[in-house]
Amino acid sequence: MNLASESKVVMPGYTCMVVPSAVQHAGLKAIYLDIDPKTYNLNPAALEHLSDTDIAAILVQHTYGIPASMAAIEAWATPRGIPIIEDCCHAFGTRIQGRLCGTFGAFAFMSGQWNKPFSTGLGGILLVNDMRLADQVNRIIREEANIVGPLKNLLLQAQIFAFDRLVNPASSAMVTGVYRGLNRLGLVIGSSSRKELRGGMPNRYLTTMAPCQACRGLHEMANIQENIRHRVNIALLYHRELPRIGFVPLSFPLEEGLPLLRYPVRVANKSEVVAMAKKHAVDIGSWFDAPLHPYGTRMEDFGYRLGMCPEAEIASRQVINLPTGLLVDESTAAKSLQFLRQHARPIPD
Repeated sequence: MNLASESKVVMPGYTCMVVPSAVQHAGLKAIYLDIDPKTYNLNPAALEHLSDTDIAAILVQHTYGIPASMAAIEAWATPRGIPIIEDCCHAFGTRIQGRLCGTFGAFAFMSGQWNKPFSTGLGGILLVNDMRLADQVNRIIREEANIVGPLKNLLLQAQIFAFDRLVNPASSAMVTGVYRGLNRLGLVIGSSSRKELRGGMPNRYLTTMAPCQACRGLHEMANIQENIRHRVNIALLYHRELPRIGFVPLSFPLEEGLPLLRYPVRVANKSEVVAMAKKHAVDIGSWFDAPLHPYGTRMEDFGYRLGMCPEAEIASRQVINLPTGLLVDESTAAKSLQFLRQHARPIPD
């Protein structure tokens, strides 16, 4: 896929800053569209008001593991010859009418960060569905990718070991804070550098997966079906119980089984809830806390201006999320719901 410099890549304005940063590093320009407030994914209706001049691709994110409206997006993109790239960082194992997310576009990428559906510690996977492009991808990896050396492999292995033993729903917020502090000091390997948050390309940006990460990924994949079933069941528990404590659940049925990465809930006092959750050691997530997560990203460096995506900006102020991972049993999920009942205020209808 040879894209002309300054070509436009459409994406939702409710994403992690590493997505538009990758677009910029490729010499392209991110174009942000607003989200559907019910699904937190790119709103297909916004595509109809978009000029397709110089659009190189459309990047579709399946936020929280909720599948995007692929039929409507394909109906817009395919006649125009615009390729689709899927962001499946939240959606490993999610299906749309039996078809896996990640198989609709020319490419799909998936995260292996420790808080994602499966973990390799850091890094991720690129899935190439258009085999005409596979040779180009292999050439780039062969000629340009950096190889992880023994020292970095050892450090990554130590981080994976520490996360496995230290991170659980009660300790997640505390460990995450310590981890980010150590990353800023350069003592651990993080997912994003300070330079990247300001729009710069980090050193050794394209790096292959370390041997310890590949080993961890294979172990995770061996248990992926158990992981998926567990996330489906915990998501259904939240979906059933949230209305009973006064909160609005997702507006579509989950009976088909969605292995959500996190279950999003809107609250009227998000900052207070997140702060209280840390104090009470309850795993309440706040992504996305800005249209280009994380909070503090200089969004203008990535071409985003406040007001571009009003629904995304409202969601950033309101949406917290509940965990669904293998360490979250029914009693842990019940603790999260009890915390919401005590400390969170529902959004008025």
